[in-house]
Amino acid sequence: MSAITFTLHTQQPILATSFQGDPNSDVSYPYIPGSMIRGALIGRYLKHNTHIGDDILADIQVRHLFFSGQVRYLNAYLLTQEKHQPRSLPTPRSWFQNKGEEPPMQGDNKKSPMKIYDLSRMELTDLEDEDEEDENSKISPKTVKQQFCSVNSKEVKLYTEKRRINIHNQRHRSKGRSTEAVGEVFRYEALDTNQKFQSVILCEEKDRQVLEELLNENDNIWLGGSQSAGYGHTKISELQFHKTWDEVGKNQSLENRIESEYFQITLLSDMIIQNECGQYVVEPPIQLLAESLDIEPEQLKLQKGYMSNTLIGGFNKKWGLPLPQVPAIASGSVFVFQSLSLDLQRVKDLEFYGLGERTVEGFGRVAVNWLNLDNNTEFSATLPKSEPSSTDPPKLPTGSKSAQLAKEMAKRLFCQKLDEKLRQKVSKFNIEGDIRNSQLSRLMIVARKALNDPKLGNKPNLQLVTELLDNLPSNASGKFEKAKIGNQSLEKQIKEWIKKPSGWIDISSVTIAGESYDLSQDENLAPKYTLLLIMAIAKKATKE
Repeated sequence: MSAITFTLHTQQPILATSFQGDPNSDVSYPYIPGSMIRGALIGRYLKHNTHIGDDILADIQVRHLFFSGQVRYLNAYLLTQEKHQPRSLPTPRSWFQNKGEEPPMQGDNKKSPMKIYDLSRMELTDLEDEDEEDENSKISPKTVKQQFCSVNSKEVKLYTEKRRINIHNQRHRSKGRSTEAVGEVFRYEALDTNQKFQSVILCEEKDRQVLEELLNENDNIWLGGSQSAGYGHTKISELQFHKTWDEVGKNQSLENRIESEYFQITLLSDMIIQNECGQYVVEPPIQLLAESLDIEPEQLKLQKGYMSNTLIGGFNKKWGLPLPQVPAIASGSVFVFQSLSLDLQRVKDLEFYGLGERTVEGFGRVAVNWLNLDNNTEFSATLPKSEPSSTDPPKLPTGSKSAQLAKEMAKRLFCQKLDEKLRQKVSKFNIEGDIRNSQLSRLMIVARKALNDPKLGNKPNLQLVTELLDNLPSNASGKFEKAKIGNQSLEKQIKEWIKKPSGWIDISSVTIAGESYDLSQDENLAPKYTLLLIMAIAKKATKE
């Protein structure tokens, strides 16, 4: 398919409101929706064609360029540093990582790349850490939190958008200030400035000139809401036309992708579909797929599905009203079907036109057998090197009092997050079984003593708890083994925490004025909070 690509460089925060957060806040999507880009170009087109009346659909050219579906305006996703895939794509929801691990920065030789496991190609029982040899070698899978990625064979880079939070007061329209009746406080969480997104317009070569003229008219363009309040200013650059363009990158041609042992669909944007009764639903799009591929629905036998849902709305500037909210299948959802013979042209049409409703605005984008060339089940993930931003706070001189103060502030905030994580864990776990309060009290006493072991210079000593459990009388040992916490025995769970004290602490680092603090900077933090966790759970059980 042919396409026009261009870069959008945010000069002001962009408010592309989604349906997240509370009623007094507007939270932006993590990308620039294709509907915004289409709306901005419609505005430019009408500005130069003043003869078009209120009914713009009466104009043949307007219908063709913006409403027919022959020209499609895809979402602008974060720009990558990769030549083979300059536009990042939604992270597949079949990807999982080991709980507690974080991807290192590219070029960081001190840390190994984080492993990602594609469960669309493997089973949960296969998730074993090859570095461990005992029975506790299975990893604890959790979804990858970074929403965008670029893929080069087995190497993955994960991307996260930057956001800016601004607090506003509602003002009286005539008085220009807040009053007792009108003065509500609300919050905008917008895409931050100085970020680059790549946008794509799928079109035929005959439409190239008109679209490029609209884009080249002025490199300054305003997108999203609250444009009169300092939001929306964006610059257009790096405009290019591609006679052939593949959404998943140059290294994965469709001809190679369709030759596979199975048929896999990955959603590259949110998908809006209806059932036969006209009801909006969130379910595998089997009927639409069958119609698009000209096969019977019974031939599509679903083997696996990794799906999430979201709410989709929008705003119609002509009406001055929001669009109805509808549920949709979230981007990154993955559906795996049994292998079947595919017609190349049908698959090309599927990837060009997409599935479902509002496809002209970038909804319903799909990729067939993405990441299938090497049949990889595991990937090595890193974070891209961050480019300095004009909005980033200046780095403080190394060793200065200001840097030391910032580091101390980051440490305190990180410890606050640890305290909150500890409270969440304690509220989640309950000890079930016939175990005496005296035995739990003994566990608490030893854990409290282990917090400050004089033999280690008043540092935490997890070995004391291990020695207690290993030297219990047979009757008491049986009580600890039979008591359950979650779906494991109490003794086994405590030993797992002691063996890997950082395993339950999945907290990101805290940065203040360029000074970061995380778990790796104090080897005593994880053992300390693990002992506090054991004490708190035991104390909770004695009260119950």
